[in-house]
Amino acid sequence: MKMISKPLKEIYTFPAIRGITEEFIVNNPGNIPVYGGRKTGIPIGYVADDIEEIKYFENCLAWNRQGSVGYVFYHDHKFTTTDDHRPMFLKSEYAGKVLPDYARVQIENALLSHGFRWGKTAGISKIKDICIDLPYSKQEQISIDKQKEFIDKYNEISNVRNKLLTYLDILNNSLITVSSRYEQFAVSLGDEQYFSIMIGKRVLKKDILEKGIPIYSSNVKIPFGYASKSNLNNFDKDSILWGIDGNFIWNLIPKNKIFASTDHCGRLQILDESILPEYVYYTLIESASSYGFNRTFRASLNNIKEVTFSIPITKEGNFNVIAQKEIINRYKKIESTKNKIIRLINQVVNPSIDISII
Repeated sequence: MKMISKPLKEIYTFPAIRGITEEFIVNNPGNIPVYGGRKTGIPIGYVADDIEEIKYFENCLAWNRQGSVGYVFYHDHKFTTTDDHRPMFLKSEYAGKVLPDYARVQIENALLSHGFRWGKTAGISKIKDICIDLPYSKQEQISIDKQKEFIDKYNEISNVRNKLLTYLDILNNSLITVSSRYEQFAVSLGDEQYFSIMIGKRVLKKDILEKGIPIYSSNVKIPFGYASKSNLNNFDKDSILWGIDGNFIWNLIPKNKIFASTDHCGRLQILDESILPEYVYYTLIESASSYGFNRTFRASLNNIKEVTFSIPITKEGNFNVIAQKEIINRYKKIESTKNKIIRLINQVVNPSIDISII
């Protein structure tokens, strides 16, 4: 068997659409699904049948041009779309020779490998020259059997993948609870004798560089961009960052590491040297889901001040540094194990299937 690479424009036609809006969907309710740019492939709504000003399609592949860009779906029923979701039809000479399930996986893998994402649309002009591989038999015919073998193998891996993704989701959202045999003292992040908290400053688009000092925004793990100088001061203490918008997470930046932040990023510094930054960081991560912060309930300065947690103390009532170090080490061991499991799961979840060896 040999593989022959062919561009999509040779195999498919790309009909024009009359992308409809959410307002149109609301005003024309019915039973025909309308697809948009969702990764899940779930319709964004339903409209009436046989409306003259829109186009309907069925029994074809369609890809997300915008939104969750690059994901491909096979619709074996009548549907219509917004401008974010575009149909493609097999040319007559390939009808019955290319299986929809095989083509869907091949095209989706090809599109996603080209780096399409939010803000980088996958219009017809960008995807028509992208190639997929088709298996050919010794008789120089496209092999249906090899496509079926590929689909069976892909489905087998997908079943395992979905189970592991469930475990991964549980793992990523689980709390790491480290019980302590020490007496505890509850503190609030709003207590100014222990903590200094602030919100970053607005950063203009014109000031963002490709290299330089990292700028953190709502995603406090990955720099938003880079600056020529920091808009912050006081780097002689560790900084614990949190995202005010989006997915609520924490990050620990060690002292003497210079960075900048936007007004979508909060910064916490610890004023009492007997409170260890790593202890605070891990404890805040462990209890993060209990705050309920999200895109709607923002982790604003006032809301973050209400966050409380416990610190081990000695019999004399002082903060117990030795106990904090012990708990930090236990957190690190659990985190290391968790990260190893996540890496192993990701290796299985994201396999590449080489059809040439099937």
